[in-house]
Amino acid sequence: MRPAILNPLFTEITSIKGVGAQIARLLERLGIQRMVDMLFHLPIGLVERQQVDRLDQAKVGDGVVVTLTAADYRSGHSQRAPFRINAYDAAGDHVSIVYFGRAQGMAKKLFPLGEPRIVVGRLDQWGDMLQIVHPDQVLDPKDGQVGRTRDIIYPLTEGLTSARLVHLVADIMPHVPDLPEWIEPGVLARAGWQGWRQSLQAAHNDPRTKVAKDRLAYDELFAGQLAIMLLRAAARSRRGRPLHGDGRLRNALKLPFPLTGAQQRTIAEIDGDMQQQTPMLRLLQGDVGSGKTLVALMAMLGAIESGAQAALLAPTEILAR
Repeated sequence: MRPAILNPLFTEITSIKGVGAQIARLLERLGIQRMVDMLFHLPIGLVERQQVDRLDQAKVGDGVVVTLTAADYRSGHSQRAPFRINAYDAAGDHVSIVYFGRAQGMAKKLFPLGEPRIVVGRLDQWGDMLQIVHPDQVLDPKDGQVGRTRDIIYPLTEGLTSARLVHLVADIMPHVPDLPEWIEPGVLARAGWQGWRQSLQAAHNDPRTKVAKDRLAYDELFAGQLAIMLLRAAARSRRGRPLHGDGRLRNALKLPFPLTGAQQRTIAEIDGDMQQQTPMLRLLQGDVGSGKTLVALMAMLGAIESGAQAALLAPTEILAR
């Protein structure tokens, strides 16, 4: 039974203001249906930009936030040709703002001739000309807005933007409970980790925060190990049927090759498990072709020799055959 303190994490994502049926369908493509799904949908990158007054304060390839004024428009002879806006900065240096596709009407609306606009994007070069292709933001200074100097990048699907997910995480965070710490204080101190909630917030705020991601990764491994321990404890609490094979079927199996030493040791360990009253819980690991299926067959024959039944579940048709 789930502790009541965790219930807010499992609330449907549609309970967040602004998440309607359409957004919910897009989020579901990313496996996000509950608040906890969004919390663990961590960002994968960060785009940083510098605020500059003049273009020569930045290098080609840098992200910039700069005020530019459109001087004229230049369109190509075909519909596939890019639409270019010749603009200049406060020092009079020119840059070409480029839009591809049928964006001429939208571009003219964003950049009225002679009016300054705050432009957010990547400064590139084409030939001898500086250019910004499809700016991330175009803002009117009169509106009092400020261009974003950093953008957090999330794994996305068509119809969703990283900015939308940033706002969604911000809306969810106030609902995240402060959970009691489950990691030993000594481990926390040595690793320099914060609490779970703080680490989650840090991982969303800056994907480069390795210490926060390390904490969350430790939580995941710790939870996995704890789940296995609980399964083992539950298995030991149940009574099983001891299986003692007499070897008649194994002896009738005439193999054209001898078993390896590792196979013989593994089969002996499995026989020991099957002869106990507690159910066996075992994972056999080995390289492709090392003979794991033969070990499974020997275990099955031992069960059948004891009057039980056995079934082999194979992951592929080839292996089944």
